[in-house]
Amino acid sequence: MAEQNLKKVDFFKYQFFINKKTFVPRPETEILVEVFVDYFKNYLYSPIREKFVSVVDVGTGSGCIIISIFKEVEKILKAFEIRHIFVGIDIDKDVLKLANYNSKVIGANIHFVCGDLLSPIRRANFIVSNPPYVSLKVKDKIKVDDPTHTIFGGEIGCEKILEIIKQASFILSPGGFIFLEVGYDDLKFFGLSELGKIYKEKIFSLSERMKFKVFPPIKDYNKIERVVVMQKT
Repeated sequence: MAEQNLKKVDFFKYQFFINKKTFVPRPETEILVEVFVDYFKNYLYSPIREKFVSVVDVGTGSGCIIISIFKEVEKILKAFEIRHIFVGIDIDKDVLKLANYNSKVIGANIHFVCGDLLSPIRRANFIVSNPPYVSLKVKDKIKVDDPTHTIFGGEIGCEKILEIIKQASFILSPGGFIFLEVGYDDLKFFGLSELGKIYKEKIFSLSERMKFKVFPPIKDYNKIERVVVMQKT
């Protein structure tokens, strides 16, 4: 891959190549990685741990999330002698080529597959995603250079998130986890607090109907609720 056509960005502990087709990693998403790793390490010491562990990143983009996670846990997986597979899914084949390139440069054993949300997956222990989650109602109020399909999640903003939760309910193993970056708290900065409440309620009510235990949301550096974790009961 011709690196002269790419741009380097820092994310977590590594540098990733991106291009015009990829979402630019934000510092807030590093929290998603940190939270995932904490829960994952606890899982490895728990009685519900399986002999084979699968981790899936939905909408992987540059691969920054799944690659960072893999690098953080690869030593403990080796120490526990746990068989595993790490998968990054994206709808864009060209983006997947870049993600694969990043994984080779950084040294992470990730399988990248093309598909819409969780459609290529039959079973997983862990699902992580920074999906498009911004409401279309603020489209004229913000300026972004990222591809719009990586930013806007629908009229409310949570539509892709809800679809991931629905699909995950059929795919996750008992005791499995979902880790999602969300944006309902951001809407108050646009005078859309009521829409933010609807957004959050839709996520939590669907999770309850799908028999997920939802943990208290984790806040980012600006005290905004940014990461939602749920477990299949």
